[in-house]
Amino acid sequence: MVSESSTTNPQDIGGVIYRVNQLGAATERLFGRVFSNLHRQSKRRERERRRIQLQEKINKAQRISQANRRLKKKLNQRDQEVQRLRGILGAIDEGIIMQDMQGRIVFINRAAYRMVGNHKNVWSSEVGTLFDQYKHITTANSEIEPLGEPASVQVNNRILGAQLAAVANDNGERLGTMIVLRDVTRDALADRLKDQFVTAISHELKTPMTVIKGMSEVMMGQPEDAPPNRRLLQTLSRNVDILDRMVVELLDVSEMGAGTFSIRQDSLDLEPLILSVVKGATPEVKKNRLEILFMIRDSDALRLNGDEQHLRWALGHLLQNSTGYTPAGGRVIVRARVDSDDPNLMNIEFHDTGVGIAEKDLPHIFERFYRGDPRDENGRLVDPRGLGQGLFIARTIAEAHGGYLRVDTEVGQGTTFTLSLPRNLN
Repeated sequence: MVSESSTTNPQDIGGVIYRVNQLGAATERLFGRVFSNLHRQSKRRERERRRIQLQEKINKAQRISQANRRLKKKLNQRDQEVQRLRGILGAIDEGIIMQDMQGRIVFINRAAYRMVGNHKNVWSSEVGTLFDQYKHITTANSEIEPLGEPASVQVNNRILGAQLAAVANDNGERLGTMIVLRDVTRDALADRLKDQFVTAISHELKTPMTVIKGMSEVMMGQPEDAPPNRRLLQTLSRNVDILDRMVVELLDVSEMGAGTFSIRQDSLDLEPLILSVVKGATPEVKKNRLEILFMIRDSDALRLNGDEQHLRWALGHLLQNSTGYTPAGGRVIVRARVDSDDPNLMNIEFHDTGVGIAEKDLPHIFERFYRGDPRDENGRLVDPRGLGQGLFIARTIAEAHGGYLRVDTEVGQGTTFTLSLPRNLN
C-alpha cells in the first residue's frame, strides 16, 4: 500500500515542467537579446571601423590629390619657364648648343642650326672637340660658369667665336655643358681686309715712290746749269700720274662706300670705249703671254647715256681682273652685244680661261678691298697686284648706270663677268 506522501502529484510535476520550460524560454530570450545586442554592437563597430577606414582613404586620396595638384602646378610652371627659356634662346642671334653629362645634345637653337647646319656637323667640326675639353669637371661655383677663354673655330666657311660654360644645379652639381656661338666671319674678314689693304697699298705705293725718289736723286746730282733731262722728267711725270690716279681711285671708292657717288649722263658709243680699254691692256697682255680677242655684235645699237671716265675705269678693272688671274698661254675674250632676252640692255662679257673663283671667296668678291685665295692647278697662290677694289668699283659703277654685274665661274676652268647696261634707245 502506497502512502500519499510518497506519491507525486502529476499536477505538481506539470507545474515544475512548466516553470522549467518558462525558465528556459526566459533564458533563451535573455541570451537571444544578449547575443542580438552583441551582434548589433559588433555590426556597429564594424560599420564604424569601415567608416573610419573609408574616411582615412578619402583623406589620403584628398592629400594625394592636393599633392598632385601642387606637383602639376609646379610642373606647369616649370614647363612654362622652360618654354620661355627656349623661346628666348631660340630668338637670340647667338647660337646655343647644350649637352648633358652623357654627351647627348639636348638643345640647339635656330641660330646654331644656321651656323653649324645639323647635329652631325657639330661632331664632325671643331665645335664637337670643344665639348670634350672640360668633361672632367663635375662641379661649378654657379649655375652657369664659363670654362676657359673664348675660342675661334671654322665651320661651313664661317668663322665662329665659341664660349663654353658649365651648367649646374643649386648644389653646384654639374648637369651638362653649354656652348655659345657667334658668327664673327665679317669681323675676321674686316681685320683680314685691313691687313691686306695695308700690305697692298704699301706695295702699290712703293714702286712709283721708289722711281720718283731715284729720279729725283739723279736730277739733284746733276749740275745746276745742266739742261733738263727730258727722259727723267717724263719718268717722274708718269709715276706722279700713277700716284695721282691711285689717290683719285681711293677717293672715289670712299665716296662709293659712303653712298655719295654720282655720274655724268653723256651720250656714249660703247665700241670705241671698249677698244681703247683693250688696247691699253696690250703691254700687260704681252707680258703675261696671253691671247686676247674682242668680239662685237650690233655695234650701232651699243649706245648709252653714262660717264665715260668711270665706265672706262670699270671696264679696265674687269679686264685687269681677267688677265691677272689667267696663267701664261691662256685666253681672254671680250664680247659686246645687245642682250638676247632684253633688247633694252647690252652686255659686255669678260671671259677668261683662268684659275676660277673658290666657293668660299665667291660671296665676298664684290666687297671693298677683298682679296681671295686663288690658286693655280699646282696649288700656288695667284696674287696679282692691286688693292682688291676692282670688282667693287665695277659693280658700283654698273649700278650707278642702272645696270648690274654678275659672275659665272668654275675653279680651274675660268670665269665670266657680264656687265649689263641700259641702252640709249633715242
